[in-house]
Amino acid sequence: MRMSALLLSLALSAPLAAEEIGVSVGGKARDAVESYKVGSTYYLSAQQAAAIYGCQVYWYPVSGRLQMSARGKSLQFLVGSDEVSGLTEPVKLDAAVMLRTSHAFIPMTFFLSEEFSAFAGVESVFNARTKFLSVERRSTVGSVRWFSYNDATRLTVELDKSLSYKSTSRGVGGVEFVFPFGSIASNENAQIEDGILGYYALNQRSNAVALAVKLEDSKVHWRVKEVAEPRRLVIDFYRGELPSLPAVETHPVAAPTVVAPAPKKEEEEAQSAPETAAPTSPSQGPVIVGGKDDKVRRRIVVDAGHGGKDPGASGYHGTAEKDFNLLAAQELAKLLAQEKTFEVMLTRNDDTFVPLADRSRLANEFGADLFISLHCNASRKRQDEGFEVYFQSETSSDPEAQKVADLENSSIELEGKTTQDAQAEMILGELSKTEFINASSEWAALLARDIGKRVDVENHGVKQAGFYVLRGTHAPAVLFEMAYITNKSDEAKLESKKIRRKIVDGVYAGILDYAKREGWMARPD
Repeated sequence: MRMSALLLSLALSAPLAAEEIGVSVGGKARDAVESYKVGSTYYLSAQQAAAIYGCQVYWYPVSGRLQMSARGKSLQFLVGSDEVSGLTEPVKLDAAVMLRTSHAFIPMTFFLSEEFSAFAGVESVFNARTKFLSVERRSTVGSVRWFSYNDATRLTVELDKSLSYKSTSRGVGGVEFVFPFGSIASNENAQIEDGILGYYALNQRSNAVALAVKLEDSKVHWRVKEVAEPRRLVIDFYRGELPSLPAVETHPVAAPTVVAPAPKKEEEEAQSAPETAAPTSPSQGPVIVGGKDDKVRRRIVVDAGHGGKDPGASGYHGTAEKDFNLLAAQELAKLLAQEKTFEVMLTRNDDTFVPLADRSRLANEFGADLFISLHCNASRKRQDEGFEVYFQSETSSDPEAQKVADLENSSIELEGKTTQDAQAEMILGELSKTEFINASSEWAALLARDIGKRVDVENHGVKQAGFYVLRGTHAPAVLFEMAYITNKSDEAKLESKKIRRKIVDGVYAGILDYAKREGWMARPD
């Protein structure tokens, strides 16, 4: 008997209990599936894997042989064996295929491997801590990012390094960009209707991806440029003379620069980050990205809510709010740093506990022009879903808004303070001025509108309440609740890289819209 089969036999001599695994495919929640765990290895049944990944399974119980087919290719497994055949080269599993309840179970790690991703055309992430599997279709053409400037509209599409493209005018009213042999996670479209572009539609064809753009004016012209790191196609549409478009960075964003010492170890609580979290270096405190030249830039502070010993709300499947907040904050900072207009600070770039008052203090010391704190909402009602944008007010817009503020403000207790202590400190300090509150209200409206255009998450609009993290900030400041982490559907969307990106795109557009209104974006190409 092979050593792997012997170990498996010994492991199965003890009773095993099935464990539920939460699943989302393309950002949509699916019914939980059963798995088994032997040691640290999770197993997924071949039948359930086939349903998740769109494969066909042929099971031969007498011989213990299993065949899995997808996209005209087949894999062969054998119960008790750790080898997989059918790929270019044989692959070794982390453990042997096992038999339970008359079904073949395959180690979960195989479905997370590059070999299986290439075979099935998918990307999978498994969070062992929360027992959640997120699956996305593998793509070589990214989602479209768009923004309307004063005199132009820009579309940006990320591309795989090996992909080619060609463009074709469709009369005076349209343009089509084709990416031969490209693939996308799903079709998408958006109504822009800004006087320059009517809409765009990104669709998968049998052997290509096509981006169709509808022009709203016969006098609209367009130009294309390719930018590296990451590779992306930037398409500018303009009317009349060449407008003053913001230039695009043609080099990677500089590595984050440490601007404050890391908190002492005793101030943090050791917690294992989920496998879905972005990899980070040891605790490094707040960081600044962008702004590496002498140009005058507007300063944006992106605050990932909670962190360290403060996990925030807990999700339907046990996900931690602090992890989603950090992933979104890092992506937003990366996008903003590509705009030469901005210098960006992250109040935390890892799983660090940062007191609420320190977040606004860091923003003020940085000289922030805008401050946004990213969060996920929670409710005892599992059916509650959607996003909302808050600005500071001593009077809550409704009882539910007050509950949200109370929940977010409860972090003060982890600082060893009471709500009375926090209120006394704010009375002694300089509070947000009326003009900042008014500007925050207007900016919140832009954010809610732009996010609502880009994501399929219910839009609860703009609300107001008293948030400690916003009160001491000397700049327009908002708090954004991305979705309800306690809602099964919303949690699945937060687990999806594609949908998280769309949410971040909406925030990015809302910041640019405010900057455009303030005249910050007016600069030569």
